[in-house]
Parts: sequence; C-alpha cells; structure tokens
Amino acid sequence: MKKAIWLGLFGIIVMGVAGAGQAAPDGAVPLHVAAAVGVVQQVKPAEGKVKISHEPIAALGWPAMIMTFRVKDKSVLEGIAAGDKVNFELEKGATGLVITRMEKAAK
Repeated sequence: MKKAIWLGLFGIIVMGVAGAGQAAPDGAVPLHVAAAVGVVQQVKPAEGKVKISHEPIAALGWPAMIMTFRVKDKSVLEGIAAGDKVNFELEKGATGLVITRMEKAAK
C-alpha cells in the first residue's frame, strides 16, 4: 500500500514537471516560471541543493510538501540558512526543476 502511494505521488510530480518550463522561441524567457514560498530546512551550498518545506505551488498543481531542489547557480544560496522563510522561483532545467531565484521573505 505504501509503495502504491509513493508511485502515485511520483507519477503526479512527473506529470507536473513534464509540462513545466517550456522554452520560448528565439531564446526568449521561458513561458513558465513557477513562484513559490517556503521555509528552508537545510542548505548544502557545496552540492548546490536546498531542502524547503514549501506551500502549495498552484502553477505546478503541487500540494505543500518538503522537497530538496537544485539551484541553477550556487550564488542563489548565499545568505540563506535553515529556518529562513523564502520566496523562490523554479524553472525547468536539464535535470528537472531548478531554483533560479531565492530571497528571504519579509517577516
């Protein structure tokens, strides 16, 4: 039963990612950038990863959950620490969705 739930969740995520971040013609800005809000759980600057407990992301049809994301550029993680509430943007990258922008949210 537990395995079926995880497979179902994986399928939902894959379907959401498949339609996200389609490239625009002539090198224009991607058509789909998803904005999100969450609380940082863990930062791994050397790996270019951050674990975030995010609120629902309507643009992707995702419920609130805790996920580890890659960042497009490690400099995005500068000044970010566990416990920070952040606003961030996701774009489709070569390895899936990546965070392209992140800033601390107003308290």
